[in-house]
Amino acid sequence: MRSRKGQVALEFLVYAGVFLLIAVAAYALTYFTQRGEVAARESQMFREFGYKFQYAAISAYRGGPGFTYDLYFDKNLDGKRFSLAFVTKGPASTVNTAWNGTSSEYAYLYPIPNAYYRPAEGAACASELRGSDANGVSIDADKAGGHILLSNVGMSGTGSGAKIVIEVACGD
Repeated sequence: MRSRKGQVALEFLVYAGVFLLIAVAAYALTYFTQRGEVAARESQMFREFGYKFQYAAISAYRGGPGFTYDLYFDKNLDGKRFSLAFVTKGPASTVNTAWNGTSSEYAYLYPIPNAYYRPAEGAACASELRGSDANGVSIDADKAGGHILLSNVGMSGTGSGAKIVIEVACGD
């Protein structure tokens, strides 16, 4: 009878070990599958988020002199800050966005009309970008309070070097 108790205990431990291995394997499989899905969803969410800035720049450009586009947006995404800049480099302009998501860093460029993007007078949320080959405006989303204004103020200069000027101001 005594040897039977040892066999039962050993069988119990073997079954418990097999069950534990199956549970750990299922957890690992679920974790890695979910991690890939989270990255894909974050990427999609942030890409869609950036389109509103592209649309705002296009609307301000096409609206003509005196037109102002009023843009509201989230100050942060999923509790994390993001960076935003309207940049003109050579013959092309882009909205540059970057965000550190849960699983990786996302950065996207959106083409916008080639114009001179500058901060409006006294805009605390916008700072001018100046470089040897690029210029534009960097936006601080916290200072902007999730609200900026893009205003078409007309042409800068004359002749072939003339560009439309888009001013970026903080919302109320």
